[in-house]
Amino acid sequence: MTVKRFFRLLTWTITGIVIFGLTIAIFLTSVVFRGFKGTIRESDLPKGRGVTCGLVFGAAVHRGSLPGPGIKRRVRTAARLYKEGLLQHIILTGGKGSQEVDSEAEVMEQVALQDGVAAGDLTLEPNARSTWENLLFSRPLTGSCDTVIGISDRYHLTRISYLAHKQGWEDIRTLPSDIEPSWPFELKSVGREVAALLYYMIITKLFPLNEIAQHGFSLNVHPPVLGLLITKSDHLVCQLIY
Repeated sequence: MTVKRFFRLLTWTITGIVIFGLTIAIFLTSVVFRGFKGTIRESDLPKGRGVTCGLVFGAAVHRGSLPGPGIKRRVRTAARLYKEGLLQHIILTGGKGSQEVDSEAEVMEQVALQDGVAAGDLTLEPNARSTWENLLFSRPLTGSCDTVIGISDRYHLTRISYLAHKQGWEDIRTLPSDIEPSWPFELKSVGREVAALLYYMIITKLFPLNEIAQHGFSLNVHPPVLGLLITKSDHLVCQLIY
């Protein structure tokens, strides 16, 4: 093979890889945007028919265990639905991003109480460190719920639905928070979601679900490395994007 032919082949290969990558990115971006409205309308919530539970996904906790904007948006949406009688119980899920602050669930609880939600109608799940674990650890807490509504920022809803499907939780519905974040933040968040979706699609193809849940990977890779990829995937992808 001549040098000229080699470089021509290399150029075509690189071009093909770039086009393939861009195609996947564009497709996943469209999927994320299509999920902005959630999978259920507020008008379709089953008011007065059984127990409807809101599953609120955690977000950043600031120094001093203060709630970040994401927590306020999500919890206040759930609190409003609760006061309107559309939710009868609220599950708050999110662990610690740092040992120096309270868990996301604990911080969300304070916001919910301040917004008028009765303490007896709140359940905390303070251990999850990723969206995968939010769903995995919260599902056993929904035994008394006839309907479960996942509440988060709209850019996050596609990932919630995808991972719930992968875990066999087909009947969970999603609803976006009332308040939208600023467009620069949301645009970056969509990029993070695209990366996260691709990451989870690869992981859920490579490993059985029970191995993902238990971090019991069978590959010849140092276990803490892959364990970190799963348990801290949200934080990892966020760091890559930002």
